[in-house]
Amino acid sequence: MTKKTGMLATVVLLAAVVFGFISYSSYKNSEEATVERLAAALLEGDQAAVKRYMPSYSNKKKISNSARKTFQKQMKRLKKDQVVKLLQTEDNFSLEKGSSFFKPAQIYPSARYLVIELPKETELQATIEAQNLSGQYVEEWNKYTFGPFLPGEYQVAYETAHPKFGSKNVKEKVDLNATDQRLTVKESSLYEGNLKFQKHLLASAVNYFDSMNEGIRDGLNVSRLVSSKEYKTTLQASFDKLKPYMESFDQEFQRITINCDSISVNNGQTKVQLDLYVDLKRSIKLVEEAGIDEALTSDKQNAIASFLYDEEQKKWLVDELDFSTYQQDPEKWEHVQSYRGESVKKAHWDKNGAEDVV
Repeated sequence: MTKKTGMLATVVLLAAVVFGFISYSSYKNSEEATVERLAAALLEGDQAAVKRYMPSYSNKKKISNSARKTFQKQMKRLKKDQVVKLLQTEDNFSLEKGSSFFKPAQIYPSARYLVIELPKETELQATIEAQNLSGQYVEEWNKYTFGPFLPGEYQVAYETAHPKFGSKNVKEKVDLNATDQRLTVKESSLYEGNLKFQKHLLASAVNYFDSMNEGIRDGLNVSRLVSSKEYKTTLQASFDKLKPYMESFDQEFQRITINCDSISVNNGQTKVQLDLYVDLKRSIKLVEEAGIDEALTSDKQNAIASFLYDEEQKKWLVDELDFSTYQQDPEKWEHVQSYRGESVKKAHWDKNGAEDVV
């Protein structure tokens, strides 16, 4: 081999090496390679690689560790080809070449926000992918803004707490791929399907009938009746008016059921109305002067119950019981809350002071 030929071979070899290096570096630092590497890093939980290939949002704001981890948790539910496809979505992620020949391309996700707007007086605790959320709060609108998050579909769980309706837990899937999302919690959703609120109303009804029995045994004195003040005053006046004409008064019950599908709340959130069933039995024996020997009995058991919110006690209290309804059929109620005592609860009042309580 001549000297000239040897030099030519050396140049060709060097060119081939350089070309190969350039080709390798070009691929290694290309957008395609970056997407592949970022997808692998997300699935493998390689935090350092994720930060290297996805350093910030497209608006150059910092990606928090919690937002990055939440996004990775979501990605682990997908296969690699699905992650790659997601990262290539131009509306959600932008790819930029490296600042130099030796630096890899980088991916910049769009910043997404979640807004939750609540009725007045309602408090909120929220998580996204089981991670606690803290957000910007605007008191005027009772609105929380959470984020920024990386684009994706997230499981959001939140608990609302209202002074009149108690707490309620909600789970939703929120799509933060294309746009920000707003969740508006309606007032009706605070009590519709709210098991704690339903149980509160049932307990209020049970306390009412229990305290009524106590009042009967206490000489028809209902001063401690668990009800609204106006209802208690009206009932006491009725007892005082009828008492001279009664020889005895008996009441008993064991089971109470409310129809949860019938619960309605007025616009001012001051009154609740629902269908109620109670296996109530009452018996009144009049004095001899009345000329009626047989006891007067009543077994009306279907009622439309009204509850009034007591601001002092922070409770819903019985305000009215209308037993004149004939349209209810408790056997057809689909969603109910029920109470059943261990035995029948009885109360007796006697004009002569005799007691017979079971």
